[in-house]
Amino acid sequence: MKKPYKAVTLTVVALVALSCSRPEPVSPPRAAAPAGISGIAEASISNAPWYAERFEKLGFYVFPSPEPLPPVSVLSLKGVQTSVADKAGKVVLLNFWATWCPPCRTEMPSIQVLSDKLKGAAFEVMAISVAEKPGTVAGFLKENPYSYPMYLDESGAASAPFASRGIPTTFVLDKQGRAIAGLVGARSYDGPEVLALFRELAERLP
Repeated sequence: MKKPYKAVTLTVVALVALSCSRPEPVSPPRAAAPAGISGIAEASISNAPWYAERFEKLGFYVFPSPEPLPPVSVLSLKGVQTSVADKAGKVVLLNFWATWCPPCRTEMPSIQVLSDKLKGAAFEVMAISVAEKPGTVAGFLKENPYSYPMYLDESGAASAPFASRGIPTTFVLDKQGRAIAGLVGARSYDGPEVLALFRELAERLP
């Protein structure tokens, strides 16, 4: 029997060199397709999802078909337990980050723009701080008042299948909470092509 979550886990492992890792975070180059699992380039053009080429041009790896995720349950900044399943019905930008990671901080203003521009659409950001104290995150946000939804994974356990070896790591989830694309490393999310794609995903995905 095929083990669930295998493709998601292998994608992250294949790309860990492109992201921050303690103790010497580095700025990542553009993400490449991961080794060890089938990429969209290996799928027939007729079977490729409609969004595949557009995501690839943005540097994302595209899953040939939506992949289920390991369970993700974290705390909101107010201490409320929240899971990916709670975001059903919305396209989700699932972003793993930390205050000590320069590339994470670099992309955050553009994530704020994306969140603001898609307000009212079937879309939401779910940014998870990896293995940091609530006070550390609160202090960072006091100096950097981002308002898109952020969550705490103080132990790092929920983030481990995705980001234990490198951040920022970002997945795009469909409205059933399945991964359709992923990227390890920082990028800008406020360009017109990115905004247009996410708006279309929010409108077109069932």
